[in-house]
Formats: sequence, C-alpha cells, structure tokens
Amino acid sequence: MNNNKSPKEKKAKSKSVKKSKDKENEVQKVKAKADKKEKKEKKVKAKKEKKEGEPKKPQSAYFLFCADKRAEAKDKKLSAKELGEMYKELSEEKKNEYKKKFEESMKQYEKELAAFKEKNSDSGEDSPKEVKKKKAKTSKADQKKNNKKACNCGKCEECKKSKKKQVEEDDDDEEEEE
Repeated sequence: MNNNKSPKEKKAKSKSVKKSKDKENEVQKVKAKADKKEKKEKKVKAKKEKKEGEPKKPQSAYFLFCADKRAEAKDKKLSAKELGEMYKELSEEKKNEYKKKFEESMKQYEKELAAFKEKNSDSGEDSPKEVKKKKAKTSKADQKKNNKKACNCGKCEECKKSKKKQVEEDDDDEEEEE
C-alpha cells in the first residue's frame, strides 16, 4: 500500500504540502490587507463634511494642557503617554483651570455655531445629514424597482411589456417637454 513509499517520495510530498500551505497563508494575508484598507476607506468617508466657514469645536481640557506643555515636552522628549500621565497626576485645582477654559471656549463655539446655522439656513441648503437621508430614501425606492427587472431577452411577454412601458414613458416625457 502507501506505507511502502521511499523517503524521497515522502519528502517530496511534504514539500508540496508545505508549499500549498504557504500559498494559502499568502492569500489570507492579501485578503486581510484588502479588508483593512476597505475599513480605513469607510472611516474616511464616514467623517462629517463641514461647510465652509463652519466654526471648529474647541480643544478639550486635556488638549489645552498638552498645548501648554508642548514646549516642555519637546525639550525633554516626552511621549504622548507620558503627557497623559502628567495630566492624570495634575492637581484638581489645575485641572479645573483647564476645564474652565474649555467651558468658556465651548460657550463661544456654541454662539458662533448658532450664528453660522442661522446665516446658512437662509440659503436653503440642506445639512449633510439631511442630504444623506434623502439619498437613502430615493435609493431604497430605486432598489425596489430594480429588483423587478425583466430578463431583456425581447422574446418573452414580460420583456415585451416592459419595452412597451418604456416606450410609453418616453413618449409621455417628450409630450411634457413640449
């Protein structure tokens, strides 16, 4: 039977098995990279689109602290992790100072944002969220229509009916234009 194989045959078989496993691993790696790239692209698309002139959100208390300590961090070559630890060790009084700065800048931001929205609401433009909702609604309706497509062979009755409907719709469109 198969147990009487020579050592050369066994070695050749093990090499071929190893090669096929290596190829499978390479394919998996390529697929993983493609999936990762796809996810990254989706994240980029998911970011909120800002209108021109829209005010930026203020920095948080932590980022205000980091901005104050930036020069010191550069000189001492501190990492972001070390800055985070410094902020954790900061006294409540100092943290409250940064929090007050943040709250003040947040109030200013809210005023600017309200003024911006009021100014831009007159233009009749929809916000990016509203535009997405409208697109989603129309695309769902289109999807339902598209699910009932004919086979387009031109021979069966369904194809003939759909062709007639299309011709009638085209004629109606032409009449409306005139």
